[in-house]
Amino acid sequence: MKVQIIAIGVLKNSPEKDLFEQYAKRLTYKLKVIEIDSRQDIQPSASAYLKVMSDKDIIITLDENGESLSSRSFARKLESFSNTGKTINFIIGGADGIPKEIKDLAALSLSFGKLTWPHLLVRSLLVEQLYRIQQIMCNHPYHRD
Repeated sequence: MKVQIIAIGVLKNSPEKDLFEQYAKRLTYKLKVIEIDSRQDIQPSASAYLKVMSDKDIIITLDENGESLSSRSFARKLESFSNTGKTINFIIGGADGIPKEIKDLAALSLSFGKLTWPHLLVRSLLVEQLYRIQQIMCNHPYHRD
């Protein structure tokens, strides 16, 4: 599986970074993280995201208005995306969200619930779910229903 996380903000030394790295190192595939450094008062344009992706890639946006899935349902969707051989790009926006042009290109818009999460913490939540999905796919008992 080829996975990129394209995210607003730079994850500096912090508890969030430690947690992210703890789960990222458990993945059996390479995870690439592309950070878009942005001033807090300016939302990056769609081109800031598009220039680091291929037009053939799969886009999954993380959005509070997206679909709320169980981990098993998310695993099935991700497995079907990974079977295409395409890179899967997870887009994490900043305080102002994700540009509409990117949302329109998404194969899936995913929500981690109706709560608002800090975008730097969302990275840790996402990478834990990626690890969980990896374990679900290989029938490891990490995930319990």
